[in-house]
Amino acid sequence: MEAAKIAITAEPQVMPNNCLFRVDRSLFVGTIYISDPEWAQTWSPLAAALFKEVEGLKGVRIADAEVVISMKTVPPDWRAVARAAGQAIRTHLQADGKVVAAGAIEALGGHDLLRARAQKVIEDELNPMLASHGGWVEIQASDSQDIYITMGGGCQGCGSAAYTMKQGVEVALRQAVPELENIYDATDHASGANPYM
Repeated sequence: MEAAKIAITAEPQVMPNNCLFRVDRSLFVGTIYISDPEWAQTWSPLAAALFKEVEGLKGVRIADAEVVISMKTVPPDWRAVARAAGQAIRTHLQADGKVVAAGAIEALGGHDLLRARAQKVIEDELNPMLASHGGWVEIQASDSQDIYITMGGGCQGCGSAAYTMKQGVEVALRQAVPELENIYDATDHASGANPYM
């Protein structure tokens, strides 16, 4: 009996060296970012497959039914990179299927651990609060101890977005993860047909 085909779509992101892949099935409950190919060998078989197949890969974020790849530099042709990454995801899921091992988040270290700690603040504190206004925030990218946040829903294009970022998001993240250095708003507040509801 032939296995069901895995549907994957690719979408460019605000950060030009990132690309989002939506998969037609759940991959991981929660969010994890992996930038160490050696660590991935033990803890994330899917990330390990991507590091092996996609040249110039900086990191992999896996959340729910999505995979975001971050490249070290902006590719001259995203189509070739997206095809390689999409094929690596599909091949791995059809052959092995293991995405992230149990205990992986607890085993993170270095900058990936800082990002995981910041992600926990976003999931547990910030997004529940912002949801009451129809908004949300997410970590779009990270570079060492710097993180790039994007705002969505009611927060994108809102007249209070700068205040929310400086007095809400940044304060909460700095209290919980004091090792963070720069926190950037990477949101394109003018994009979309109706960025502010």
